[in-house]
Amino acid sequence: MKIFDMRPNTGSHKARHRAWFSLSAIALASVLAAGCASNSAKLYAQQNEAAQLRQQAEEKAPTPDNKGMYLGLIRQMQEQGMYFASLAHIDAYEQQNGSTPEVQRLRADALRETRQAAAADAAYRKLLNSTEAGAAWHGLGLLAAQSGDYRNAVTSLREAVKREPTNPVMLSDLGYAMLRSGDVASARVPLAQAAELAPDNRKMIGNLALLLLVSGDAERARAVMDKAALSADSRAAIYRLSAEIGQQQPVVVAVNGSADGTKTFSSGSAVTPVKKTNPALPPATPFQSMLDRFGNGG
Repeated sequence: MKIFDMRPNTGSHKARHRAWFSLSAIALASVLAAGCASNSAKLYAQQNEAAQLRQQAEEKAPTPDNKGMYLGLIRQMQEQGMYFASLAHIDAYEQQNGSTPEVQRLRADALRETRQAAAADAAYRKLLNSTEAGAAWHGLGLLAAQSGDYRNAVTSLREAVKREPTNPVMLSDLGYAMLRSGDVASARVPLAQAAELAPDNRKMIGNLALLLLVSGDAERARAVMDKAALSADSRAAIYRLSAEIGQQQPVVVAVNGSADGTKTFSSGSAVTPVKKTNPALPPATPFQSMLDRFGNGG
């Protein structure tokens, strides 16, 4: 009689258990892998969508103001005295972007500074009915002064100041041109206005000291120069200009006893007495703008 062993076959049971666990692990791994793949795909889609949104935003965003940046470069070049180079860049700017009254005024200024007077004069006159009219009259005044024609310089600079009455540079240049044309009394107001509008500008203060010297008030002129801490070179230039202005202006003197009670004649002295020019100092140039006349150290 065959006897069946009813005890559990522990070896086979363990094998089946191991097989079931392996299958479960594989299934779980597959599920996890599928989940990871799904998450990766979702993350990739989100990243791709974000990149597209960024690209769209960049395309809609305003582009940099290249024209403004270029104009700023040209202005900076002129502030540094690079007028010849600025003319080349103005040509390039107009080829790329067209012209405007401001660009035309920058060109006229560069032509004046590079001593192309006829071209500068024509360029300024084209702007007299534009938004740059004040600057154009100012430029014409400086052109006249460069040629020693201070009376016409005063006329043009008056027109500039009418359009920009708070511009200290225009006021100061007008006052200086008045001094050079012999109208010391009229120079007082624009020079004082310029000095008060730009109280920290040593060059404006130096021009006011020049007025005081030409007016015969040397003590106040020295006080003004001391307060502004003007350099020795600036002071020398102011004294030189004062002497030169004094030597150039005639004096009208009334003398009793003539048929009409007065007689007039001219002398070589100033309206008010000033010192003779120091021979050690070089002669002053015919004209420089207020911003340059006393040098970088002024």
